[in-house]
Amino acid sequence: MVRIKKLKSNSIMKKMLFPMIVVMLVQAGLFAGTILWGGTIEQLNNNSFDILNERVINRKNYLQNEMIQRWSNLTETEETVNNKVAQVLAQENAALSDITANSPLAVEILEQTSADILYLIRKNSVTGAFLILNGQDPADLSAADTVKSGLYIRDDDPVTNPNDTSDLLIERAPSAITKTLGIPMDTGWYPTFQFYADDPEYCRFYQKPFQAAVEHPQVSTADLGYWCRPFCLYDDEEEVITYSIPLRQEDGTAYGVLGVELKLDYLRTMLPSAEVDGSDKGAYLLCVDENEDMQVDLVLASGPISKVLFGEEERVALAPQPDYANVYRLEQNERITDTTFASLQHLKLYNSNTPFENEKWALAGIVQSKNLLSFSRSVQTAVLIALVLSLFISIVSVLMVGSFFTKPITALVRKVRESDPTKPVRLEKTRITEIDELASAVESLSSSVFDSASKLSQIIHMANIPIGAFEQQEGVDRVFCTDDFFAIMEIDGPDKASYLPVQQFDRMLREKERYVDTTEDGGRVKVYRLLTKQGVPKWVRVKLVQDREHMLGVAVDVTQEMLEKKKIEYERDYDLLTNLLNRRAFHTRIAKCFENPKALGMAAFIMFDLDNLKYINDTYGHDFGDEYIRCAASIFKEFIAHNGVVARMSGDEFYVFLSGYEDKKQIRRVIGDVREDLRKATLTLPDSRTIKIRASAGVSWYPEDSTSYEELIKYADFSMYKVKNTIKGELYEFDRESYNRDSFLLRSREDLNKLIDEELVEYAFQPIVDAVSGQVFAYEALMRPQMGTLNSPVDVLRLARSQSKLYQIEHLTWFKALKAFDRNQEALAGCKVFINSIPNQLLTESDIYDIEKLYRPLLDRIVIELTENDEIDEQATSRKQRLVQYWDCCLALDDFGSGYNGDAVLLSVTPDFVKIDMSIVRGIDEDENRQVLFENLIAYSKERHIKVIAEGVETRSEMETLISLGADYMQGYYLGKPGYHPQGIEESTVQEIRAAAKRRKV
Repeated sequence: MVRIKKLKSNSIMKKMLFPMIVVMLVQAGLFAGTILWGGTIEQLNNNSFDILNERVINRKNYLQNEMIQRWSNLTETEETVNNKVAQVLAQENAALSDITANSPLAVEILEQTSADILYLIRKNSVTGAFLILNGQDPADLSAADTVKSGLYIRDDDPVTNPNDTSDLLIERAPSAITKTLGIPMDTGWYPTFQFYADDPEYCRFYQKPFQAAVEHPQVSTADLGYWCRPFCLYDDEEEVITYSIPLRQEDGTAYGVLGVELKLDYLRTMLPSAEVDGSDKGAYLLCVDENEDMQVDLVLASGPISKVLFGEEERVALAPQPDYANVYRLEQNERITDTTFASLQHLKLYNSNTPFENEKWALAGIVQSKNLLSFSRSVQTAVLIALVLSLFISIVSVLMVGSFFTKPITALVRKVRESDPTKPVRLEKTRITEIDELASAVESLSSSVFDSASKLSQIIHMANIPIGAFEQQEGVDRVFCTDDFFAIMEIDGPDKASYLPVQQFDRMLREKERYVDTTEDGGRVKVYRLLTKQGVPKWVRVKLVQDREHMLGVAVDVTQEMLEKKKIEYERDYDLLTNLLNRRAFHTRIAKCFENPKALGMAAFIMFDLDNLKYINDTYGHDFGDEYIRCAASIFKEFIAHNGVVARMSGDEFYVFLSGYEDKKQIRRVIGDVREDLRKATLTLPDSRTIKIRASAGVSWYPEDSTSYEELIKYADFSMYKVKNTIKGELYEFDRESYNRDSFLLRSREDLNKLIDEELVEYAFQPIVDAVSGQVFAYEALMRPQMGTLNSPVDVLRLARSQSKLYQIEHLTWFKALKAFDRNQEALAGCKVFINSIPNQLLTESDIYDIEKLYRPLLDRIVIELTENDEIDEQATSRKQRLVQYWDCCLALDDFGSGYNGDAVLLSVTPDFVKIDMSIVRGIDEDENRQVLFENLIAYSKERHIKVIAEGVETRSEMETLISLGADYMQGYYLGKPGYHPQGIEESTVQEIRAAAKRRKV
């Protein structure tokens, strides 16, 4: 009590100790507040939710990939089964209605397809596969109790595949098939499938896809596939889920169901509960959310905790709204008493606008709050304990240290405070050695400070530059400032050199900290951006030099230097026409964004290309072209307000990068708003006309399309290229399938130019043979590109069509083919030469003149062959018909029966020859439908005096069938392959043709 009273009666102690204690309390409070209420705990919780979401999403993606790409991949087996069923029906001269339960026809079909069911089990790594035959009118689905023939084989361990069938069991199959396959029957074996009206859940895996096929005949089989919820094939049997698709004939009639099964125990092995929270305290739930009411149907659960939380429950209720992105609380009940979170991630198993799209399957990761958020709670506890301990230790230490050091120097402090700061300090002796030594040191220091201040002021005045300085000596509670320091720092203060108390000086500098623009030299140099009293920006550089005895600061007005620097930086980083980032600055900015991938979220890279700019430049001049660019740029700047980075990359090309979004829908909304503003924007031209601002755009998505910045640019460029070559002014999102198919159109643009400019094509000649005499009647000149990157005529035509260069290909074809014809006249003597011509392309009058000048003697042996790749153009065709008359040559229609060449074209063109497409010729010897179609084409053509050439003959049997059906001429690899030097056909082939022709006459 005595010590406390003495402390209270001592004013110096109060001034020193109590502020220090308050500062300690404030600092401790700020520390605790920053940790506990400054968002740190919330961020820790969010990190836990993010980790949970990430784990569940990864597992969802894996499961979804298995369900879509592997387990439900039935296309190959479906095609094989359909073909075999059709063959059996044809062989037995039977109809679908004849496939009744246990009928010999049903048994034969199941026997023929059993190998495919076994192959399906092995290929798809499933626990079972089945084939069910309807055996009645497909439209009759109302029967109460029905019996179906079918085959159901099970593999309890799909991971292990022995070389035999020892690991398989038959669940459903006629007894005759079980003997044939040699596979043992399971305890629940039955020869047929029994479906009862009082057990609709058991029928779903069969009835759902079958009924969908009947009700939606126009929908593809893949979109009618159905994932069935758990059921048991028979009592005391393990639950399974199935994926099944309907089987249909070519006319769309459904006759059965093909599917696979997955045992729930097998599925659980793919949902390791230990993965959810890094231990075995979590669980995975596979469920179905059909009504979107947050009441999900439970398919299966993995993990010990699932039995505690759900028991035998079939439904799980979630809170209506998420606590965090896709993280919901489970509704509490008798079992769920603690807060439990579920990360719900939907699987996309069905396409949009398909019969089962409303049955949304989802994977949920379940973790109790006490486990999920345990780290953040331990952090809170540790912070509170540390706070209490640090406060206690700090207060005790401050009291002890303050009491020990302040008493002996109280008098000295008072004397120093009362001294004149402009004069050296003189202190009285106290006869106490330590205090007298301290007093002497203070006197010496004061004299040094006074001398230094005088010298510093003189130096600054002599320099005559806008510079200010201050100096603080160790142990002195006042700071010396030069005349101009306050004016330079825009601080209201004395007009001449003076001393200020340290606290006042520190407070003045702290108030300026918010104006720090940049720091240099590790923070020892700061550049402040200040405002003068007139509101004009001003930059001041303050450099500190500090050692053990004193600290010196120099403030210099560097406004002119900073203005020049910022001007240089702006001109370096910004496009002067649009004030947008230029190419260099854009790449630098995006590279920094990609240094923190988590912050990108869902992002989009958009490439805009202005339409009509060349027209404006050519018509109205580049000044209006620049104004057109500025108008577009002003609209693109709207992206900046939506966390976008916008740049002008070249004359008419702009890049935009939008990031930090949760999904594509939000980004599409932003893009749509800006594009709508772009559609409304117009530019007034000199003739008072207005033109709309238009731009084509390509979009690639991060991370869906790629996580590489360079690839995103490449994909957006491809998407924009697709728009520019289809419908200008639209926006196209990157499609990988289209890219894999057409990316060469973008990559090979220069290759096509090289091929055209250097005429890098040669022509090979393939014989066309008379179907009666076996003699070569004509040759077709076939293009052969001489480039490694473009080795197919089809690719050349696609590339030329996409770049509007079909005319150049037409020109190149005629001149190079005729040149090859002229070079091989001796080998081609007496034969016609078919030259392919693009139907909608015309040679110029100059081209025709050059052809007639160079190759007039050859023109009456030419056959102009109109290809099927492009639509017939009436004007171009009419002109080519006039050329045929003028050159006294012939006209042929290529690939009749495919592409654009059909009956209507045949009527409008009236050719001398029609070439039947190889899709009809291939396999004609084994296909009666092809034979009937070919006979009809022969009859139709001969009535109009048109000769028929069959293309693509590859076997002797095909050749003899075509001769018997009345073909006039034939062409194909069996008769002769293309060669740069025309070759005839072998004598043995000639004899085969003549023999077949004789049989036809007989």
